[in-house]
Amino acid sequence: MFAAIRAQLEPPAAILRLIQDLEATGCARRASANGAGLRVQAGAGWDSNVSQGISARSLVLGSGDSTLELALDESYRPRASAFVQASIDYSLVLPGAGLTLQAGLGRRKNTRESDFDLTTLSASAARAFTAYGTPMRAQLEVAEVWLGNRHYQRTQGAGLQWIEAGPQGAWLASLNASRVDYLTQPAQNAWQLEAGLLREQRLSAAVSVQGGLSLQQDHAAGTRPGGDRKGFQMQVGGLLLAYGWRFKPQLTYTRWNSDDVFAPGLLDVRRRNRLSQAALQAERPLSAQTSLVVEWRARFARDTVALYRYQARSFTATLAHRF
Repeated sequence: MFAAIRAQLEPPAAILRLIQDLEATGCARRASANGAGLRVQAGAGWDSNVSQGISARSLVLGSGDSTLELALDESYRPRASAFVQASIDYSLVLPGAGLTLQAGLGRRKNTRESDFDLTTLSASAARAFTAYGTPMRAQLEVAEVWLGNRHYQRTQGAGLQWIEAGPQGAWLASLNASRVDYLTQPAQNAWQLEAGLLREQRLSAAVSVQGGLSLQQDHAAGTRPGGDRKGFQMQVGGLLLAYGWRFKPQLTYTRWNSDDVFAPGLLDVRRRNRLSQAALQAERPLSAQTSLVVEWRARFARDTVALYRYQARSFTATLAHRF
């Protein structure tokens, strides 16, 4: 395969160096001819706000001259904790059917706040195809989440992607629909729709950038305070190959407004939520099958309802191995 890449594609110098590194470490033969793959990850980290506790000290009820300020209990405050985590992912490619099947199980255990331990179970099926000469990809997925010892959330989704790739980058358009059920808070159940466009541009063999915009519609399936929501998300990021590392910085800004007043007579405001996120991931291959991934992430949420304002920072180091 490497010989064919050299002869037919004329790769740039950085890609040639990567090929030489891979040839030096050797290639492991797949145990299965059907494209099966197994990945195991284990790591540890720290989160300044595992409980997603709020920054406000009090909550003002009512409006005008009829207001009442209530002090919030300490249980609303952010709770920090170190954690350990592990996950296992299995993928199976069925070339004859054009299908890719995936399943994953993950567990995050906090050293201090066990009520916020996280367990996730997911499965997906994707099929790539061509329609009217355009590469497309359709996907179905389901996910279950346990928070502490409680079955917390169930998500079912479907998506369609259109991909247009060129020598200097790619365009990706997507349309996704999902149903989110909160097992302990059914009033928060919702249908979510998202339509997005992402552009990736390669600046050189070692540097690429990307930017995207998506429109979001969140329809309340129950009696959620504030009702339906409308908003958008913007993201910018990049990839830098340097000194044997892959650096991936990313900034994301999400904004949405609710259609109705949150709680008439008590909190006479419509929710306006603004979530800013920044992340920096660095990955270094240690061998042909093993890599080290370190990540720093920060989140800052602003909201017209004080109960939803929070900020958090986290750091994680993970070892990943593919079989």
